[in-house]
Amino acid sequence: MYCHIAVTPVMSKLFKLVLLQLYGDFLMSDNLQFGFKKETGCCHALFTITESVKHFVNNGSKVHCAFLDATKAFDKVLLNGLYLKLFERGAPQSFIRILITLYTKLQCAVVWNGSIGYRFDVKYGVRQGGVLSPYLFSIYVDD
Repeated sequence: MYCHIAVTPVMSKLFKLVLLQLYGDFLMSDNLQFGFKKETGCCHALFTITESVKHFVNNGSKVHCAFLDATKAFDKVLLNGLYLKLFERGAPQSFIRILITLYTKLQCAVVWNGSIGYRFDVKYGVRQGGVLSPYLFSIYVDD
């Protein structure tokens, strides 16, 4: 099995880093969301769930848990839904328009052993390995 990663020019990555600096305040997710954030990770999530379970069990409650396997989750982001969520949280329309431009008419091709395959349209999902992708995905699943 192979995982795709979008390879983009350095200037594109720099541009997205600038966007992150300018609009990063609109890309913050809930404090209880631990994925794709600086200074948080699995250890923080495990501590939170462990302590929560201990609290409720010690107080005589039953605990029911549900977990989500987010494998290939970046590929499943519906872009119109993402744009709507950004709009609803007050992100500037200029930022949303830039994202629409970046993701509209996006095409990819597979490179294998030096050969480039046919181009195909990418209709949904955020780019694996993209500078903004972890933030955009976090916003998409935040609610």
